[in-house]
Amino acid sequence: MDNRTDPDGLITTFARQRQALLKHTGDLLCRENAPVRQGDGEHEAKLSAVLVSSLEALKVAEEELLERTEALAHLRDELEQRVQGAQQLFELAPACLLVTDIYGVILDANRACRHLLKRDFAALERQPMATFISADGRRNFRDELNRLVLTDGVNDWQLLLRRPTAGAIRVSATVRVVKPTAVSSPQRLFWSIRVLEPDAASLDA
Repeated sequence: MDNRTDPDGLITTFARQRQALLKHTGDLLCRENAPVRQGDGEHEAKLSAVLVSSLEALKVAEEELLERTEALAHLRDELEQRVQGAQQLFELAPACLLVTDIYGVILDANRACRHLLKRDFAALERQPMATFISADGRRNFRDELNRLVLTDGVNDWQLLLRRPTAGAIRVSATVRVVKPTAVSSPQRLFWSIRVLEPDAASLDA
């Protein structure tokens, strides 16, 4: 990060400019070998007043920048704590929670969801949800996925999830479209999945 975008770098630059201006002021006002001419005293007094005023303005700007930098650092720490808290709530929630892109590709899955699907996150990440749907049902699944993106979500979407290392299980999914906070950010789908049949009654694959 260069000095134009780094607050600490900007403060350093301000301090250096102030020191350079102070040195320049001293050079102008303390030229021992310069000949004394009529009117030099008045000219130097005006110049001194201008330079001192500039130094004071630069010092004030430096102090304001320091205050803003400290406030931004505090805000950044607070936001990071909120993000970490939200991530912890997501991870430890008893409900099966899942985040995908609008095409159903898994981006995040909490502990309950990993347990339900019998997969660790490394095996789930970037995997399409369609892989948990039987081959003959995947077209309908993708059609419904496209529709819910256009309608901002769906309630009680009943699915039969086929798990590679366990029996298939019937679930109800509530899916919501998460709008991006930035123009360049893509939409996401937030899934909340509940089991309609207990594990003991899981359907055979």
